[in-house]
Amino acid sequence: MNTTMPRVGAVVDQDNLSKDGVIERARLAVESGADTLWLVQQPNQRDSSILLTSLAENTEGVRIASGILPIYSRPPIVMAQTAITIDEVSDGRFILGLGVGHRVVGEWTLGGSYPPPAPAMREYLTIVTDLIRTGEVNVSGRWFSGRMSYLQGARPDLPVYVGSLGPKVLELAGELADGVVLWICTPEDVRDRVMPHLRAGWARRGADRGEFAVVVMLMAAATDTLSEDREAFRKILAGYMRMENTRKQLIASGFGDDVRAGRPSDAAVHAIAAIGDRKEVAERIVAFREAGATHFAVSPLVTTPEFGPARYTSTLEAVLDA
Repeated sequence: MNTTMPRVGAVVDQDNLSKDGVIERARLAVESGADTLWLVQQPNQRDSSILLTSLAENTEGVRIASGILPIYSRPPIVMAQTAITIDEVSDGRFILGLGVGHRVVGEWTLGGSYPPPAPAMREYLTIVTDLIRTGEVNVSGRWFSGRMSYLQGARPDLPVYVGSLGPKVLELAGELADGVVLWICTPEDVRDRVMPHLRAGWARRGADRGEFAVVVMLMAAATDTLSEDREAFRKILAGYMRMENTRKQLIASGFGDDVRAGRPSDAAVHAIAAIGDRKEVAERIVAFREAGATHFAVSPLVTTPEFGPARYTSTLEAVLDA
């Protein structure tokens, strides 16, 4: 397990950016103080695993992370090969983030299957981590299987994180992974839902778990146009509310009325994002940290293209100052 855990990273959004624009945005994040560059995989965007190698070759020192690669997007052996290759290209700077993803994407968009999340993730994660950590794997499962000896050898220091807010997968992450990635959550979710299930998983490890990452992926904006930016995030959150997993998360977080209305309330927008002046952004970061978060993957909300770089920088700096 990696012993130098990153603390504040930046999500490098591909939207409306060329490949060179993505690299330039990544450099801006590093200059602002981010220690990790996160790429999110959307089904209608470039393959993030390939773009991650480009980021690795155009940066130094900073960690490179996938947040997240859905398990239905590639077989576990291929996922492990991909991770090991990116880690080698980046000279040991890669963090693999895995997740079950969304049913509608796995089944309708990609035409694949969506197995039961917890048991399927156990098989998938076991295959991936065995191959990464030992260079060999021999697993026969109900949903996923894999048998191989990797010629280039193991990468035992390559961290594997799991993206989830589901109780069973959280416990599994605590048991088998090096960290979790949380998205669309509140500080109360981290304290009352995430941490107890992680502790249950940690209790099953049977050995010193070392330092475990609790990553909150958070949309944020240090802004003086508060109403416009909160409305922009409301539209983004409303889009995610169409996804089954997100609806379940919001209901469990106490926003069932929002789900039924199909529109996020002001309370939901405030609780799930960090939008305000620099002081307000810092207060939200402190609330998540006190709840149990150890690391942030900040996605700066840039609603005005001409001020994009300034907004990106000021938002990251506000989080770093918290």
